[in-house]
Amino acid sequence: MKTKTLNILICSFLAMFLNEVTAQPEPSNLLPEANRDYAFDYTPLEPVKFASFAEAAAWADVVAIAQVINIDYLQTRELNASGQGFLTVRVPYKGVKKDDLLIISSKGFEEHVCYYPDRVEEGQRYLVFLKESANQGEYHGFKPFCQLQVLLTDTGEYALRYPQELGFELDPELVRELNFNDPHSEIDATEWTHIAREQHQQEYDTTLREDSDMFQKYFYLQYTRGIMIYEIRKLLQLTTQPRIHSDQI
Repeated sequence: MKTKTLNILICSFLAMFLNEVTAQPEPSNLLPEANRDYAFDYTPLEPVKFASFAEAAAWADVVAIAQVINIDYLQTRELNASGQGFLTVRVPYKGVKKDDLLIISSKGFEEHVCYYPDRVEEGQRYLVFLKESANQGEYHGFKPFCQLQVLLTDTGEYALRYPQELGFELDPELVRELNFNDPHSEIDATEWTHIAREQHQQEYDTTLREDSDMFQKYFYLQYTRGIMIYEIRKLLQLTTQPRIHSDQI
């Protein structure tokens, strides 16, 4: 009799446990989007001319390598007019922690306004310098310092793609020839004119790769130069914040 009662109790416990597990919601694949009823801060942020990465880092509230996970922009005549970019922090340097979500609000049609390209494959990575907005977790930036492209090398390291429009010179000895293993290190330039492809090669030191099938020729431009991100980290000149342990409080 005792054995029968024990078996009933065990079965009841297992049934309750299985119900708890199956009742858990499945992980969502939904990407973050903007709540249009929320009062986002669209205060204009005028571009600043920096003389070094150290100046940019001192100005910014947030410095990090972040990856685009989604964008949500309102458009006027197929041009971004306002909205939000959503990025995840991959390497924090100042003001944030790894895996923090950054919401970057932008508005306007000026060239410096910080709109991000839509996520393709794993999403592009950028070195970002941002200012806090009036809302927690929301930030402002301006081009190019809100989106300096970072690429993954064939050794699995981050490198700042070079050259980029910084407004100041960097030590040429920092620049390396690199093999990138990143889907965003190659541009499909098939629809470009021959002049446009040549101009891009001269301006960004890209190499041209050609391919073809029975229907047409294809042209791709590959980035080949960069600065290892650990070299850029030194140029930021950020002081390490000491960790406070429980016995120090």
